[in-house]
Amino acid sequence: MKWFGQIAFATQTFERGITVDKLTIRDYYGDVLRASKRDAGNSQVTLNFTVNNQISVVADPFLMNTFHDIAYITFMGAKWRVSGVEVQYPRLILDIGEVYADEAEEGECYGEQT
Repeated sequence: MKWFGQIAFATQTFERGITVDKLTIRDYYGDVLRASKRDAGNSQVTLNFTVNNQISVVADPFLMNTFHDIAYITFMGAKWRVSGVEVQYPRLILDIGEVYADEAEEGECYGEQT
């Protein structure tokens, strides 16, 4: 299955003595190598679930130089945390798992004060 989505890269900056992640978002194409879902298996009313998906992305020079800064990718209308990256030049294999908790959109800063 073909994939088109966004990849967000987080770089840390200091603003007013607080460490803040700044996101750079770029569009990419790739292929879905594996798509599956797992329930957390606990007795909560709303179940947490994870996916066990792999997406192969054709890497440009920017992606090859900054893959260690990937915060999330978009897939099926949601933002997913990237849990692992495997370099298979000219592609990157991205493992995704949990839904990305987007603190920045909620207006919160996080990090250490200096």
